[in-house]
Amino acid sequence: MSLPLTWNDAPAESVARQSYREQAARIIRAQIVSGRLEPGSMHSIGEIAERLNVSITPVREALHDLAREGLIEMKRNRGFLVRTPSSKELDDIVQIRAMLEVSSVREITERGLIKDFAPLRSLSRKTQVFAEAGEWVGFLDTDREFHLSILAALDNPKLLEIVGSLRDQSRLFGLDKMAGSISFRQSTKEHELILDAMEDHDRHTQCRRPLPAPVRTWSRLSALEVGRLT
Repeated sequence: MSLPLTWNDAPAESVARQSYREQAARIIRAQIVSGRLEPGSMHSIGEIAERLNVSITPVREALHDLAREGLIEMKRNRGFLVRTPSSKELDDIVQIRAMLEVSSVREITERGLIKDFAPLRSLSRKTQVFAEAGEWVGFLDTDREFHLSILAALDNPKLLEIVGSLRDQSRLFGLDKMAGSISFRQSTKEHELILDAMEDHDRHTQCRRPLPAPVRTWSRLSALEVGRLT
């Protein structure tokens, strides 16, 4: 059984019950998205393995996974470069996410596919707690789980795979810098607004009223997550 890995300058950020490769990818992803591994910075595989106190092999495998997600670029014999996405790239991602996620939330809500909102509300509360504490591994995990758990109601694994990857890319970069900002606080609180709107619509489906509060909120939230709204 593998022992949990930790990033040695943030001992609270540990994981367990996963392979070293999965643990390493999870922690490195959080370091990138939080801005602790800065955009444009170069890092050696050995440096990262030393920080995680694990051998180079699972770290190299994890980095290749992150490269496929578009978070880093592998540099032969040098290590890896943390990518700096252009404004156009982020705008494109937001547009694609809006096309996929907003229509999905509309369908889920109109069809009443979610009957028990308690697990989602629990995730929403955990996300806010992690965000307020600046615990980015926990925040990223619960925030990602919250959104994908809603979309999972459509029973479409490919949708979850695509949206999950786009979400990871659109969260670049600098959660540490965003923490405490008006837009960041609003983005975490709007989780509850989404659930309120979806649950309220589910209780009044017989009215056949237009749907749109959860759809509008989800669309706005997607933009807030990458700083596209002020």
